[in-house]
Amino acid sequence: MGGSIRQKISLSQLFGIVIALGYCVLIEVWLGWVAVLAPLFGLPTLLLVQMLALLVLTYIVRALRLYSYFFSDIKRRFGLTLAIMLTHNLFNHLLPARLGEASLPLLLRRHVDVDLLRGTSALLWFRFLDFHTLVSLALVAVFFVPESAQLLNGFFLFADSLGAVLLLIIGVFLFIPLGMYLFARRRHGVLSEQDPGWHKLLSRLLSGLPERMTDFWLSWMWTWLTWLVKLLALAWLLANLLSISWAAALLGVSGGELTAVLPIHAPGGFGTYASGIVGALVPFDTDLDATLIAAANTHLVLFSAALVSGVAGWLLLQRDNKN
Repeated sequence: MGGSIRQKISLSQLFGIVIALGYCVLIEVWLGWVAVLAPLFGLPTLLLVQMLALLVLTYIVRALRLYSYFFSDIKRRFGLTLAIMLTHNLFNHLLPARLGEASLPLLLRRHVDVDLLRGTSALLWFRFLDFHTLVSLALVAVFFVPESAQLLNGFFLFADSLGAVLLLIIGVFLFIPLGMYLFARRRHGVLSEQDPGWHKLLSRLLSGLPERMTDFWLSWMWTWLTWLVKLLALAWLLANLLSISWAAALLGVSGGELTAVLPIHAPGGFGTYASGIVGALVPFDTDLDATLIAAANTHLVLFSAALVSGVAGWLLLQRDNKN
């Protein structure tokens, strides 16, 4: 079984690398990287600096989420928390098939002495909040921004008589994290009286979930703030590169970010991220070449910020190792 698992992982890695290389070659053959990068270098320097500053802000907010979540373990070492988060983000971008996700529990174990199962449970909780928030923001763009209504004309005609039901469904979806948290904590209490053999393992896994309602709300608040800043910053950049509205740009970058949940993830997101943006903008009838150029540049800005900040975080962790 172990060999089979290793084989699957290796094939996923290989496929992700092929996607990344194929994407880079396709861009060169189809458009040429010089032509692709020209619009990015043509943007005002101040705009690019503002984009990068906003992306750095999202890293700080993510670190605050991690810091508040493991406050008793980290013991007021926010600099170390930021370094861990930046390094984890770097591995997430560089490693294919989402293998970089495993770095967070390992980093927490090594530098903060957090149990691996607890760190893994916290990672799963964070990723669930990330996915839910990203989908929620995309729904806001689709359902409540006038320009996006063209995507759902038929649906809205059907939903005119069911407006209250539609709002109820959206409301239920928005509060799914709260329901999951309350259910998990309740089940945790019930299972405490069960067989101690498997209960010990389950208790350690559930220990990564928020222990207090305050911890839950803080983790959810930091998540929303992170994605609001990140998506609006990237949408701002994409809108400038493609001359589209923020509504369309928000849907575009949401499509790119949603590719992060795919089982096959190219190193650095090369190929998958830009494809997500292009796919999300297809209903807007934008020029394909221009859309691909804008998507590629948006991804390059995101990747560059992650690469530079990630290397800085990794160097800080090496310094912590020596201490």
